[in-house]
Amino acid sequence: METSEFLATVDRIHDEARQRGLFFQVADDGPIRDRRIGLGGRPVVSFSSCSYLGLEHHPALIAGVHDAVQRYGTQFSSSRGYVSAPPYARLEEMLEQIFGGPVLVASTTTLGHQSTLPVLLSERDGIVLDHQVHHSVQVAARLAQAGGARVSIVKHGQLERAVDEVRRLSSTCDRVWFAVDGVFSMYGDLVPLGLLHEVLAVADNVWLYVDDAHGMSWAGRHGRGSFLSRMPLHDRLVLATSLNKAFAAAGGVVVFPDPAMRDRVMRCGGAHVFSGPIQPPMLGAALASARVHLSDEITGYQKALAERVAFCHEQFDACGLTLLDRNESPIFFLRTGLPRVAFEVAQRMLAEGFYVTPSVYPSVPLARAGIRFTVTASHAFTDIRRAITALGEHLPHVLRRHGRTVADLDEAFASALPRYQPTALLPAGTVPAAPARSGAAAPQASTPGPDTGRLRVEHHTTIQALEPALWNELLGTVGSCSHAAMQLAEGVFRDALRPEYDWDFDYVLVRDADDRVVAASFFTTMLNKDDMLMRHEVSQAVEARRRRDPYFLTSRIVTMGSGFSEGNHLYLDRSGPWRAALAMLLETAARIQDERDATALLLRDLPGDDAELDGFIHDQGFVRVPMFDSHHLRVDFADEEEWLATLSRRKRRHLRGIIARSEHVRREVYGRAAGRVPDRDLLRRLYLMYRAVSSRKLRLNVFPLPERLVAALCDSPAWELVTVHLDPAAGGPADGHPVAWYAAHMHAGHYAPFLCGLDYDYVFEHGAYRAMILQVVRRARELGMVEVHMGMDADLEKSRFGSERRTHCVYLRARDHFNGQLLQEIVAEVGLHPSAR
Repeated sequence: METSEFLATVDRIHDEARQRGLFFQVADDGPIRDRRIGLGGRPVVSFSSCSYLGLEHHPALIAGVHDAVQRYGTQFSSSRGYVSAPPYARLEEMLEQIFGGPVLVASTTTLGHQSTLPVLLSERDGIVLDHQVHHSVQVAARLAQAGGARVSIVKHGQLERAVDEVRRLSSTCDRVWFAVDGVFSMYGDLVPLGLLHEVLAVADNVWLYVDDAHGMSWAGRHGRGSFLSRMPLHDRLVLATSLNKAFAAAGGVVVFPDPAMRDRVMRCGGAHVFSGPIQPPMLGAALASARVHLSDEITGYQKALAERVAFCHEQFDACGLTLLDRNESPIFFLRTGLPRVAFEVAQRMLAEGFYVTPSVYPSVPLARAGIRFTVTASHAFTDIRRAITALGEHLPHVLRRHGRTVADLDEAFASALPRYQPTALLPAGTVPAAPARSGAAAPQASTPGPDTGRLRVEHHTTIQALEPALWNELLGTVGSCSHAAMQLAEGVFRDALRPEYDWDFDYVLVRDADDRVVAASFFTTMLNKDDMLMRHEVSQAVEARRRRDPYFLTSRIVTMGSGFSEGNHLYLDRSGPWRAALAMLLETAARIQDERDATALLLRDLPGDDAELDGFIHDQGFVRVPMFDSHHLRVDFADEEEWLATLSRRKRRHLRGIIARSEHVRREVYGRAAGRVPDRDLLRRLYLMYRAVSSRKLRLNVFPLPERLVAALCDSPAWELVTVHLDPAAGGPADGHPVAWYAAHMHAGHYAPFLCGLDYDYVFEHGAYRAMILQVVRRARELGMVEVHMGMDADLEKSRFGSERRTHCVYLRARDHFNGQLLQEIVAEVGLHPSAR
């Protein structure tokens, strides 16, 4: 996904949440106590706060703000590179007592990362990121990457692979860092300590960088944080945390193993030297909070929160609500799968007087949304019980309404958490030890909607199970997927030795009570290149890596249609209950995805201007990505003069030139209908010409089709193969070999060239490609066709022949977006700008 497409997706999701009254809200003006706020004129109890200990109302912190304002004013506007406000020195001294090591206070945790990582990593170093480490750490790593550091990422659900990646980098880098969150901000899971020890044991040049922003204060001696309560400071550990959450002040702090490293970041960290400081009022609050942390009082707050965390677990269990993870963290995550389900649950909770936060893309993968529920020491037990009881009522109801089952959620979140599970060190009785279980939070079966009960799904794994007349009526004129064409595809794409040619086919029809088909499509499970729709330059960089690893950045996906067809592969009778039918069709495709262990579901080549369909598919949790336009040409004109008359003056002049040169061009037709088959040498030449084209088409980067396909096309009644020859007297090859060729699918008046080959020695000077397009049109008219499907790409050339452009898009729903992040790292390495597109 390109940056523009990512931003469009985020904007659409967040705007929907804003319109539902869930995101970008402003609390009503009035006193705020015990997590009670006003939203839109109504009081609600908020379970969204990250001030886990409730220290923002501590009298000492409020007095600290007043005192600092009286002494230093509202601001001290000077870079810390010149002069720091007086409270800084005392604050850093007290924080060193809390953490037991040298510290540097930053204006925010984000700026702390941006000050630290680009200084710690030179062009000789590398860093491995958990792909769900906080976004601010990833941004800082990219700044280091711009300075020459090597950046690698590992999937959160496969965090154990970090050991191998760290080992690989440690052999070539001076220093390798492994960056993780101590407490992950969305799911609330804790980093596995055993894994960190294993990483440190790889080599002496391996270091840890831990962001424990959400672990600060509520655990550990002096509130030094969840991570340091489980793993002590290490001489190869740098820890960053927040003073803006449970610490209840402002800023961030970075803890170093020695003063020399701290001083180097202080002197060289650009964000530290050039950014504005924490202002005196919040420095006063931070000093007061530090005093609380260094006193026995902090343990009382920690105990109060721990009691509420334990109470939450009891209530979730009592209501049959299944959490994604169970530990001592005050962050709880309830699975919904799709964003629209999370939004509806949150809206229902808001109506009950509780504000909970939907956790959606890009904070989590699109298909792994949920409700993020945070508890603080300020929450009353009665409010906690009421809120969780309401969740116990609304969450199962909404899941049933949207047809989501326990099995669906289990499958969607199967690899969401690291397999290398940590051992939580909990005070006795803090959190019930009951294992996570499938409870009433998700129904076991879908509840039929108003139309679903009258519909049934018909699912086949071979085209032979379907009547040719029925299938051809539904999808025969779409690209190249007639009944005969699918027979060919099933025969060719069965190769257990080459995973890119080993496809599985599924045909799905949804019928109504009268046995009428309301929705139909076919799906192919196949290996796909993840950079399929990226810019040419990005795919070029990926292909360079594939020379060493042919299957780098490839994924097994389920796609509507196949890699051997183009066009809208979705039949939908909009006069019937199409929404219910399409939902059932997509549910079947999702089950196929689960059974085949595919990473994503892709809906290809759907209309780009169908707002009604777009809205429905968006609600199913798909990301929309623009696709190339397709070109179509009606060939029902009486002769070529009538065709020319439909064109603009410029296009008419251009086409007359191509027609004039065509007197030196001839074509040969091969196939079952023609009664001719190319000999072995010609088949080989044709395939090499095809590969010459496919190797250049990185803007639509797919695996090349297998060589045996060319001969198979000639044996299918659905296809013909046409070679284009240029007279040697007009500069063509002396041996008469073709300068171009194409294979076209034929059915019911539709002529659809799908693949072609070119001899590039004759493309630019002799116009072999244009000559081939003219032969396509002439051959279609000769056969009595009414429409030519001219395919995608080469927009300018095809438009000169008078083609009609149709917009298309694809929709993607992935289990996670790890490979997408890998692609973004490659984009950063390539250093592209939008103008390069």
